[in-house]
Amino acid sequence: MSWLDVFTAYLYGLKAIAIVVAIVIFISGVDDLFIDIAYWVRRAWRALTVYARHQRMDSNALYAIEEKPLAIMVPAWQEHGVIGRMAELAATTLDYENYHIFVGTYPNDPETFADVEKVRSRFPNVHNVVCARPGPTSKADCLNNIVDAIFQFEQRSGVQFAGFILHDAEDVLSKLELRLFNFLVDRKDMIQLPVYPLERPLLDFTGGHYLDEFAELHGKDIVVREALVGQVPSAGVGTCFSRR
Repeated sequence: MSWLDVFTAYLYGLKAIAIVVAIVIFISGVDDLFIDIAYWVRRAWRALTVYARHQRMDSNALYAIEEKPLAIMVPAWQEHGVIGRMAELAATTLDYENYHIFVGTYPNDPETFADVEKVRSRFPNVHNVVCARPGPTSKADCLNNIVDAIFQFEQRSGVQFAGFILHDAEDVLSKLELRLFNFLVDRKDMIQLPVYPLERPLLDFTGGHYLDEFAELHGKDIVVREALVGQVPSAGVGTCFSRR
């Protein structure tokens, strides 16, 4: 067998692999095409029907609803240098008064504990919840400790929270998000805000891909899922659950 025969066989094999890969990519892209079509058809239909009769909601409407007590839950393991700044920004920038922030820390993570304590000493609505077991445990375990502390706080204070909000230590909160949760929580048992990473430099390809993924998921995919089946997945942050 000559080198020409070997090279020809290699090209035939490469062609077969390319055809198989192209078929797989086509099949996996059909659902994306369906979502694209559903999104734009829905958007066009609403523009011609709903918004032809009704004005889009204005943020001023959020201020017409009386503030209900809301609890923000933040699990924190080894978040020294991050959690303190996040809690401080939340306590100083949120356009809302009737809320409390519960940060879950661990007995074997003194630096994170100290960060939260500094903020807690300045803001009475920030609470440091020390988990029963040393870390690291799971996020769910930390949240369970936070929920237990919230219920104990309710018994002591007589406050009953209407909504429970998930956030992470690195989150930058929108100043109006609690007003939106407050507006919807009586009617919706789960509210998911769009979650987007902060913009990255043009040549930061990994971060840029992450940004694109979130924009696609939260700006389009979740909208279509809610419209078609009425179910929205939780991003684990920017999510509010009603007391129900």
